[in-house]
Amino acid sequence: MALYLRELAGVNPAEVGPNCRLEPDVKERTGSHSEHGQIKQEWSSWWDSLTTRDTSPQTPVQVPDNLLEWLEVNGYPELARLARPHYGQATLFAHQHAEDFERRSQDYIPDRMDEIEQLLIERGIEHAPVAEEKQINVIEVPLKEPRAWLTGGSTILASSALLRDSTAFQGFLQPMVTIIFPI
Repeated sequence: MALYLRELAGVNPAEVGPNCRLEPDVKERTGSHSEHGQIKQEWSSWWDSLTTRDTSPQTPVQVPDNLLEWLEVNGYPELARLARPHYGQATLFAHQHAEDFERRSQDYIPDRMDEIEQLLIERGIEHAPVAEEKQINVIEVPLKEPRAWLTGGSTILASSALLRDSTAFQGFLQPMVTIIFPI
């Protein structure tokens, strides 16, 4: 939903968040852009909070019961104002993407996880109890281009297209593993 709202607000992906548009296209809203700077700032702050927090299995992502109210209460009033008339469509977009991911991911996620493990082995990362515990979080997002971004130290945002392409996936991930696990 966050990426949908970014596109809806007309915020340039090159300026905030992963620098790639969503797939499929989201029509930018019409109307005044006088609050564009505020929305860009609020969106960037919200996105950072979503992608840099601990997303380990022990601390699952908590989805607020009422996102609009949550945005207003937590300092994102322009985003809440933008989201209000488009909430149904944004929710539908998010649910459709989640369903698509659920349906297709079983065909490629196990292979990508094996490839990450192989990259870690090649990097010399030990799985011994004395090794410092670090975790890589991979967040799949429906972007037009097969790309990946490292955010928050060990969180990787990867486009759906990239996760489906083994060679490209390894090409993007190898340098990220080097950054996350320096020798």
